Amino acid sequence: MAKYRHFSYEQGVMIAVNFNDQIVEGSIEHTINWLVDNKIDLTVFENRYRNDSTGAPAYHPGILLKIILLAYSRGIISSREIARACRENIQFMALSANTQPDFTTIAWFVRSMKDDVMNIFVNILLVCSEMDLLGGTEFALDGCKMRSNASKEWSGTFSDLAKKKDKIEKTVDMLMNKHRIKDIEEASKKSGKKDDINRRIEKLKSRAEKIERFLDENTPKGKSRTGEAQSNITDNESAKMKTSHGVLQGYNGMALVDSRHQVIVHAEAFGTGHEHDLLVPMIEGAKISARSIGLGNNYYKEKRIIADTGSFKEENLEYLSMEKIDAYIPDQQYRKRDPRFATMTRHKNKSDRPFTKDDFTYDKAHDIFICPTGKVLKLSVKQKLANTEGRRYISSRSNCNECKLRKKCLRSDKARYRTLYVVERYFNRNYSDEMKRKIDTAKGREVYSRRMGIVEPVFGNIRSSRRLDHYTLRTKAKVNIQWLLFAMVHNICKINRYADICEAT
Repeated sequence: MAKYRHFSYEQGVMIAVNFNDQIVEGSIEHTINWLVDNKIDLTVFENRYRNDSTGAPAYHPGILLKIILLAYSRGIISSREIARACRENIQFMALSANTQPDFTTIAWFVRSMKDDVMNIFVNILLVCSEMDLLGGTEFALDGCKMRSNASKEWSGTFSDLAKKKDKIEKTVDMLMNKHRIKDIEEASKKSGKKDDINRRIEKLKSRAEKIERFLDENTPKGKSRTGEAQSNITDNESAKMKTSHGVLQGYNGMALVDSRHQVIVHAEAFGTGHEHDLLVPMIEGAKISARSIGLGNNYYKEKRIIADTGSFKEENLEYLSMEKIDAYIPDQQYRKRDPRFATMTRHKNKSDRPFTKDDFTYDKAHDIFICPTGKVLKLSVKQKLANTEGRRYISSRSNCNECKLRKKCLRSDKARYRTLYVVERYFNRNYSDEMKRKIDTAKGREVYSRRMGIVEPVFGNIRSSRRLDHYTLRTKAKVNIQWLLFAMVHNICKINRYADICEAT
């Protein structure tokens, strides 16, 4: 018969643990510990506490910051999970000196960092600069869209939400009429369904009251290209965004990344999926950060910034030109003009392609355009549009109403007739055309191709390695805290990888 070594779950063992020995040099926890103790200004947290003479002692902000940065570096976002790690994980126990803060303290500390998180980000960026991790010549700008702690079901225009409220109230009336008190009492004796029906009615009433309260306390959002922008009852600062994985309710985490070691020089979360209005605040924020770490007021002057098509806008290009920034931003039609993509549409059904201006024939003698079906577009008016002056040609409403190719010619069913605008001259400079000519050169295409290699690995690291796939907080200010914390963790990992902390200490 086999013999086994004796074991007993009743016995115990005393293990001597030295916390300093657990913070191994070269590890991410060692880097975090060194940065918080030596490079991050913690005096910004002092004004939170009023317990000098009375009140219980508070957890040291340095301890809380250390365990939060370590948790985020390991993809732990939940405050309950962080608190659990401080009780069970030896690295967390060592970094927190076994103080074991509870989850409410951790959650409060993260939420309350609204006014201080950028200062901490700048402190870490200063370390990157001191350790020569910034190239300072080429930067890439892009956004990472992620869902927030809000549901798409609670989104809509004010009229949509009012209709939803009416629909819920009608459902409640239907349930109450269908199951009168007497019928419910009789049915409950046999099936016990009375409580289920009442709970359903109360739940629907609560939803209707929630919508009504939101409509009373808020105003409609501004206009979008399709009309009123949709509001969200759960988090009205979030927005619906189109992504490659479908439409989500969330925030767009923007990042400006240095090309040398992919250090994030500025980051901010925005409640909009459209990036055409985000370039200027991102550059201005980056300038403030550069000035704060002693790089001067004109750090980005003559530097190269590469952005995606979402940032292509006349006002953005004019701003970059005034700032003397060497920008490379393609327009939406960039690939169609690129000879390398000349065959990209060879498998598409060309019969479904919408008509463009090139499909219309110009008759110079009569100054008219002829559409693909042979109908005439006559000169309507000479007008100024943006920084251009030109002629507008229109078709008759009857021709377009009866046309079989209407869907290929008009952008929407509400459009009454087709128009063409022909530019005759530009006022002042046309920055869009200048950028198109710049990006269409061999150098422009080569420079723009580097954007993906600079900024996309940063998002891949944050989403995959650090496991940030959604935001757990609500409102822009709090979501921005989480996004900046993960940007900090990304930069700390760069410091840990490229800098010799042992020599620095």
